[in-house]
Amino acid sequence: MTALGLPVGSSDRPRAAAVEEARRWLRTRLFNSPGNSVLTVVLLTGLGWITWTFASWLALEANFDVIRANRRLLLVGRFPLGEEWRIWPVFYGLAIAVMWTWGAFGRVTLAALVAFAVFGILVLPVLAGASGTLETVPAFVLAAGAYFAARRWAHGRGRIEGRDRARLIAGAMWAVLLPGSIVLLLIDGGVDPALWGGLYLNLIVASAALIGALPFGILLALGRTSSFRALRVGSTVYIELMRGLPLPVMLTLAWLALRHFLPSWGGLADVDLVYRVTIAFGLFTAAFIAEALRGGLSAVPRGQREAASALGLNGLQSLALVVLPQAVRNSLPALAGEFIGLFMMSTMVAVVGLTDILQAARATTEQPEYFGRQKEVLLFVGLIFWMTAFGLSRLSSRLERALAGTGSRRA
Repeated sequence: MTALGLPVGSSDRPRAAAVEEARRWLRTRLFNSPGNSVLTVVLLTGLGWITWTFASWLALEANFDVIRANRRLLLVGRFPLGEEWRIWPVFYGLAIAVMWTWGAFGRVTLAALVAFAVFGILVLPVLAGASGTLETVPAFVLAAGAYFAARRWAHGRGRIEGRDRARLIAGAMWAVLLPGSIVLLLIDGGVDPALWGGLYLNLIVASAALIGALPFGILLALGRTSSFRALRVGSTVYIELMRGLPLPVMLTLAWLALRHFLPSWGGLADVDLVYRVTIAFGLFTAAFIAEALRGGLSAVPRGQREAASALGLNGLQSLALVVLPQAVRNSLPALAGEFIGLFMMSTMVAVVGLTDILQAARATTEQPEYFGRQKEVLLFVGLIFWMTAFGLSRLSSRLERALAGTGSRRA
């Protein structure tokens, strides 16, 4: 006993309890039978061998000069020199919109901080080099400022009005970002869409296709659940046709045949291939969004419609103010998955000859001085896609939790 009446070694008890808990977890989860014990040892051995092999290659053999020398091709393809001023505002705006949204709907977690650190320490210097890293510093500063400003506005005083306004601003940012980027590409003579490429092309195609597909998908979902037979049958036929049609076929049709179905007025029949491919992506994705929203619509209790009717709302008001917001909230994980999948599928623009980041990566390894460097380039491209998908999934989970909390409080 000590002078305070505590037994000697009492500070070690929590540590001993934690060790015992870990041992119990190992015994019950991984080594609870001879077969599971053998399987655990085999899997851990294989994982250790893969990790050691990859770490050895990364430390001793990998050479990322191929990425530093071709970073412009990977980022923007054949985008004209001297026209980068059209892209940097979009990059800064994207950083601000992402972090403002994160601050308005939640807080940055440890996993997100680790991911950002990986991107800042490993990816960014390799991609941008010393000069490019300095040019991206303002984006990080603006993003951090947007996050803390949104947190202060939304949660500083605990007012619901401040939180709702911060989220409304986040929606406005995303609504302005894509049209603003298109305007920057077209003003002052513009840049030929045939010269768009690299990661920038993937982002433009995926974002524009999603913005076009979302309202169309909502209409299809409402049509498929409608009591009007002709509308229900037409929506069902379209959805099933698109879901059963391979995406490369859609892209090929956009390449060869879509212009023949567009009206000749306004030059629509001569619209550039990038726009036709984006339309094809939007038409294809709308069918999957409709199915995701149909599940969300079916999850809305019938009592919600009856309550809206009791409040004096007509059918359209009930749909817009009560049913659709709940359906979108219910479908948010599936919608986020659709956008992640759309971003991944945007690499298929190479089918019609466009130069996205994957096609640019293939072109870099065909340079004589970089033969045999496919692993470095593909690893880098894969990391870029993983970071984007991880960020989108974490952001969507934050949105889902925040909207679920809002809905429960209002209910």
